[in-house]
Amino acid sequence: HLIIDYQTQKNLEIKNTQRENNYVGSLLWSIDRTYTCMGARCLRRWIDAPLLNVNEIYKRQNIISNFIESKQVRIDTQNLLRAMGDLERLAGRACAGHASPRDLIAIAEGLKKLPRLKSIIELFKYDLPDWTDELKNIDEKLLELADTISFQLIENPPLNISEGGMIHDGVDNILDGLRNLMDDYSEWLNKEELKERKISKISNLKIQFHKNFGYYISINKSKVNLAPHHWIKRQTLTNEERYITSEIKNKENKIFQIKSRASSREYEIFCELRNIVAEQTKQIRSIAKSIASLDALLGLSITSLENNFTKPSLKPINDSLTKNSTKIIAGRNPIVEQLLNDKKFIANDIYFDDNQKLIILTGPNASGKSCFIRQIGLIQILAQIGSFVPANNAEIKISDRIFTRIGAVDDQSSGQSTFMVEMSETASILNQATSSSLVLLDEIGRGTSTFDGLSIAWSVSEYLAKKIKCNTIFATHYHELNYLKNSNKNIENFQVLVEQNNDELIFSHKIAKGGSNKSYGIEAAKLAGVPREVIEKAKSVLNSLEENNKLNNNID
Repeated sequence: HLIIDYQTQKNLEIKNTQRENNYVGSLLWSIDRTYTCMGARCLRRWIDAPLLNVNEIYKRQNIISNFIESKQVRIDTQNLLRAMGDLERLAGRACAGHASPRDLIAIAEGLKKLPRLKSIIELFKYDLPDWTDELKNIDEKLLELADTISFQLIENPPLNISEGGMIHDGVDNILDGLRNLMDDYSEWLNKEELKERKISKISNLKIQFHKNFGYYISINKSKVNLAPHHWIKRQTLTNEERYITSEIKNKENKIFQIKSRASSREYEIFCELRNIVAEQTKQIRSIAKSIASLDALLGLSITSLENNFTKPSLKPINDSLTKNSTKIIAGRNPIVEQLLNDKKFIANDIYFDDNQKLIILTGPNASGKSCFIRQIGLIQILAQIGSFVPANNAEIKISDRIFTRIGAVDDQSSGQSTFMVEMSETASILNQATSSSLVLLDEIGRGTSTFDGLSIAWSVSEYLAKKIKCNTIFATHYHELNYLKNSNKNIENFQVLVEQNNDELIFSHKIAKGGSNKSYGIEAAKLAGVPREVIEKAKSVLNSLEENNKLNNNID
C-alpha cells in the first residue's frame, strides 16, 4: 500500500482538520457519500492504505464508471443500500452471543437483498474486482439462513427477549402446545368475566391484568354496593375498585406457570437460532465487505458527478515502458473547492517528468501555495484509492510514499524546539524517500538564522533533486533557491502570480513558470492589521537591506 505516516495524514487533513480536529473540512468529508456504516468504514480503510497495484485501481475505477454511465443502476443500488443494516457488526454481535431478535431480523433483511445486488453486478461492464464474484455467486446457505430467521422470528420482535412474543406459531411443537393451553385459559377468563357480570349485574365489569397485582376484577366506584360477598377487595383507586376471587387466583398461578414455560421455550429457540447465525459469521462478514466496497465506490461515483471529477490514467511504479511523468491539467483542491460556497476555485496545472522533478514554488503569503501543494497530495491519494480526481485531465505516476513537511510547533513532551521538530521531519524524509515517492515541503530552515536556514534549504533541495530524484514541490520564501535551476537540469521555478495596485495586493491564486523575487510580507502584515507605524518602519528597514544585498539579481 501507499504509506502515509501520521504527520502527513495530519498535514493533508485526510480524516480530520489540523487545527480543530473536525471531520468537516477533511478529505474524507469531501468524498464520503456512502449509504451504510460498512461503506463508510471501508472508505476510511482505503484512505488509510491506498493501492499500489495499477490493475486493482483500474478495477475500482471501472465500477465507478458503471455507476456514472447508468443513472438507473445508481438509483437501484442506492435504494438497496439505504435500508441495509450493518451486517459486519450485526454478525459480530451474533458470534459474541449478544445479538437481539431485531439484530437477526436486520441480518435476514440484508441477506434477502443479495439476489437484487447480484442482478445489478451482472449489468456491469469492464473488468471488475475479485470481491464482486462473491456478489455474483451468492452462497445459498446465506439465503436459507435469511429464510430461517424470517420463518422463526416475527417481523417486529420485542426488545426484551426474556418475556416471549418473538417466535412465530408453527415453529416448535412444544411452544405451540403451551400457547394452546394459554388460549384455553384466556377463553376461561372471558367466560369467568361473563359469569361475574351476571352474578353482580354490573354490565361494564372487566377482568384485567397488572404485572404487579396479576388478574383482578375492575368495577366503577359507583357500583361498589353491587359487589358480591365472594369478591375480595384488592385495591381502591380514585374512580375504580379492584377485586379478586379464589377461582381467578387459582387459575392465575397456572397461567403464570404456562407463560413462564412458553417464554423459556421461546428463549431457547431464539438462542439456537442465534447460534446458527453465529456459525455463518465468517460468510456474512465476507459478503458484508463486498457490499461495503460497492457502497464506497457508489459514494465515490456520486462525489465525482457532484464535483466534476475526471478518471485519471495511471502509470505503474518502476515500469520502464511508460514515461516517468505525472501531468494534472486544471487540478483542484477537493476540500477547499467544496468549502467555497459562491466563489469559484482557481484550478492549476502540475507536471513532473525527468526534466522537472523538483519545483521551487515562490510567492507571497496567503496566495495559495499551501493549498496548491496539499491538493497535489490529495489528488495522488484519491487516484490510488481508485477514485476519480478533481481535474480536467490527469496522468498520474503511482507513488510508494507521500511525505509532507508543512508548518511546525514545539514538542514540549520530548523537549524539542520548533526548529528541531522541523529538522527531525526533514531527516525522516531524506532517509526514507525513494525515487517513487511524492515529497511536499512548505518551508524549511525558518527557525534559525537567515543564512543557516537558506543553506539547509539549498542543500536539502539539491539532495532531493540529485540523489533521490523524487517528485517534489518546495514552497519557500527563500528566493535565492531559484538559482538552483541554473545548476540542476531537473529543477524548475514556479511562482504564484500576484498584482500590486499601490499598497493593495490582488491574489490571482494562479501558478505560473518563473521565480518570484518578492514575498510581500510587509503588505501581508498590513492586511493582518499591524499598526501603520510599524509597517512604515519595516518598509524603511527593507529598503536599506535590499540596497546592501548583492544577491538581489533578476531571476529567470
